[in-house]
Amino acid sequence: MRLRLSARCREMGENGVMQDLANSYAFWIFVFVVLVVVYMLPTLIGIVRGVDRLALVFLVNLIGAPTGIGWIAAMILAFGPRRPSHEPLRRPHPAGVHNPQGSMTPRSWSAR
Repeated sequence: MRLRLSARCREMGENGVMQDLANSYAFWIFVFVVLVVVYMLPTLIGIVRGVDRLALVFLVNLIGAPTGIGWIAAMILAFGPRRPSHEPLRRPHPAGVHNPQGSMTPRSWSAR
């Protein structure tokens, strides 16, 4: 009798905790935020990686993700090529500056 009663109390206690959790607004807000992050994961990865066609990743993710195939396609696009860096082009020698000795220039080719 005692074993039955303790098992029954434990069962009611677990159900009570689960019911309290299901009735909690904080729990449902947390679940919603997690689902949105997972849904938009390809776009977030594209933003962090600085992918070349971020708008395409976003649109494929937004429109195609409910099918599952679109989510995978957006994930593949998110790991695609990055944007080229905006480093200025360096010129080997500015105009009017003497080349260091030993450098090969077209003028020195004919001298040798």
